[in-house]
Amino acid sequence: MVCSAAGSASASVVTGLHDTLSATPDHYVGSCPGVITFHGQIKVTGDFQNGQKVEIGYQFTRSDGGTGENQYLEVPGPGVYDITTTWTLGGAQLPHFSGWEKFKAWPTDSAQNRTGDTFSNEAHFTLECRR
Repeated sequence: MVCSAAGSASASVVTGLHDTLSATPDHYVGSCPGVITFHGQIKVTGDFQNGQKVEIGYQFTRSDGGTGENQYLEVPGPGVYDITTTWTLGGAQLPHFSGWEKFKAWPTDSAQNRTGDTFSNEAHFTLECRR
């Protein structure tokens, strides 16, 4: 789904982002530390000109107040793009935990951005450490 440029001054523009996130497993029971993997998808819509990619930035935020570094992906056109991150936690000092993680996404070039920052759902999980 790539559109051809009508004129040489045309640029690709992102008109929509839709972000979703899930946690695997959503209920961890086992030896600790445990690892929770978060699978995200960024659905990009917009008007893309031939060969003009758009850079999408994204950042994860956790329920404990932690934030990840900004990360980036280049998208060649409308579509769904997968991202992942992990959170390792639990142990003798933290045998039980309930939390969440979410992310925000944005086109990094303001001239290509018609969406602002968009936010995913909170992907909730629980953790129980067992010996």
